[in-house]
Amino acid sequence: MASKGNVQIIQPSTDLRKRAVNFKTGFGVILSPQETQKLQAVVEKSSDEFTRKIGERLKALRDEMAKFDDGEAPPMSLIDRIAADALEIKGLGGTFKFPLLTQIAKSLHDYVAQIREPNAWNTVIVGHHIDALYVVLAQRITGLGGRIEAELLKALRAASTRFK
Repeated sequence: MASKGNVQIIQPSTDLRKRAVNFKTGFGVILSPQETQKLQAVVEKSSDEFTRKIGERLKALRDEMAKFDDGEAPPMSLIDRIAADALEIKGLGGTFKFPLLTQIAKSLHDYVAQIREPNAWNTVIVGHHIDALYVVLAQRITGLGGRIEAELLKALRAASTRFK
């Protein structure tokens, strides 16, 4: 154990090192091209399941939000659920080659995170975000999309800012 000022450096035990990098059955610290290909294959195989599960979540959120189309404010419990789902979609979108999904989910999460007392405008703004997420997923728009997608993202962010 070495000590520098107030910082204490503790060396990991041999057992911990063996668990962190298993050269017999796992991957090493530096990935070979073959190991990289194996990992990419796992991600690609999981992509369909990701799309299906996120699609189901978005459909459920759309159904819930449709109950509040009469100008009624959604309950805070639904807003919290939307925040959690948006955060998860934001975190996973890039992994499955949907960076546009990540950006829209970030915009949605940022918007709902600041809501303290839901109102009718929240229903409209959240609904547009969910619809945009659904379209990106249904159309399997990978990458950042084009001009239309960039304008859509800009419009969602502007609406989120204007109707806080």
